[in-house]
Amino acid sequence: MEYFLLNKFWKEAEGNKDMGEISTTITDQPAPPLFTLNFAIVCMANLTLYMVFYGLNTTLPIYIEQFGGTTRIAGLALTSLTLAAIISRPVTGWCIDKYGRRLFLIIGLLLFLLPSLVFISMIPVLWLILFRFVQGLGWGVGHTAVTNVALDVMPSRRMGEGLGYFTLFNSLAMALSPAIALWLIYQYSFQELFLVSSLVIICTLIVTFFIRYTKVEKPLEGERPAFLEKSALLPSLIMFLIIFSYSSIMSFLALYALDLGLQTAGYFFTSVALTTMIARPLSGYIMDRTGKKGFDICFGIGTIAPIIAQVIVAFLSTTLHLVISGLLYGLCVGFVYSIILILTVRRAPPEKKGAANATFWTAADVGLAGGSVFWGFIAAAAGYQVMFILTIIPFAIAIFIYYKYKISSVT
Repeated sequence: MEYFLLNKFWKEAEGNKDMGEISTTITDQPAPPLFTLNFAIVCMANLTLYMVFYGLNTTLPIYIEQFGGTTRIAGLALTSLTLAAIISRPVTGWCIDKYGRRLFLIIGLLLFLLPSLVFISMIPVLWLILFRFVQGLGWGVGHTAVTNVALDVMPSRRMGEGLGYFTLFNSLAMALSPAIALWLIYQYSFQELFLVSSLVIICTLIVTFFIRYTKVEKPLEGERPAFLEKSALLPSLIMFLIIFSYSSIMSFLALYALDLGLQTAGYFFTSVALTTMIARPLSGYIMDRTGKKGFDICFGIGTIAPIIAQVIVAFLSTTLHLVISGLLYGLCVGFVYSIILILTVRRAPPEKKGAANATFWTAADVGLAGGSVFWGFIAAAAGYQVMFILTIIPFAIAIFIYYKYKISSVT
C-alpha cells in the first residue's frame, strides 16, 4: 500500500522537479482512521476466541490429573491442540491468501466449537486429548484467519498502533479467562466450564457475520502453493524460543501453585494482562513513530523482564510473588509479541501476508506444543523449580539472535 501511495505522488509530481513539494505532500496527508466499526467487530471476535483458548489451556491439565492422568501427560491437552494447529496453519495461510478470509474463519470457528460441546458430557482423558486435536485444527484455521482480517483492516501507516489495540483484547482475555475458568471449576464443576466455553464460541461465530472484508492482493495464477514464507523464518524462530519458554507457565503454573498450597494462580494471568494492556498500545505508538530504535528498546525490555519473572516463579511462596512475576511477564507479552509479528508481516510481499502470518503462528504453536511436552518431562525428573530456572535459556538465545542478525533493520 505504501509503495503505491508513494508511486502515485511521484507521478503527480513529474515535470515539477520540486522534490520538496513531493515531501510536503506526503507528510501533510492525514493519518487514516483506525477505530472504525469494522475494526471494533474484528477485535470483539478476537476477544471471545481468546477467552476460550486461555480458559481451557489453564484448566485442562487439572482435568487430566483429576480424571486419571499424571503430571507427565498433563501438558498433552495443550500439546494436542497446538500440534493440530501446526498442521492446519500453513495450509490455512496459503488458502486465505488464495481464496479469501471469510470461509476459513467460519470453518475454523465451527471446528473449535464442536469439541467444547462434546466436553460437556465429561468424556475420559484419552477422548478429551483426541478431541483437543480437532479443536486445535479449528484454532489454527480460525485464529490465522481472524488475525489476517485484522491486518487487512488496519491502515498500513498505523499497523503498530492498530496491532497494539487488536492484541489488547488478547490481554483482556488473558486477564479474565484463566481466573474465571479456575473459579468455575473450583466453585462449580468442569461441566459448567465447558458449557460457558461453548456459548462464548457461538457468540464469536455470530459476531463474525458482521465483519466487512476488505479486498486483498492474491497470489498469481498458476503459482505453486507456499505453506511457509521464507522471509518470515528468522523472526518466527525468535517467537518460537519465547513461546517455548512461556509454555512452562501456561501448562504448569496452576499445578505448581497447587503443590505449594496456593489456589491463586489466576492472579498471575490477571497481572500479566494488566501490564500487557498498558504495554501493547504503548509499544505500537513507539514503533510507529521511532522505527528501528523503538523496536530495539521494546524488545530489550520485553525479554529481560520475563527472565526476572521466571526466577521469581522458581522461588514462588506467596500470592504476591505470583502478582509481581505476572506484572513483569506482561512486559514480554505486551512488547515482544507485537514487535515480532509486525516485523514478520513487513518482510513479506503483500500477496504472501497470509503465509507470513501463518509461519509466525506456526512457530508459536511449535514452541507451545514442544515446550509443553519438554518442560513436563523436566518437571517430572527434576522438579518445577529447576524447570522454571531452565526456561531462561530460550530467552537468552532469542535476545542473541535478534541483536546479532539485526532483525529490526526491516523498519
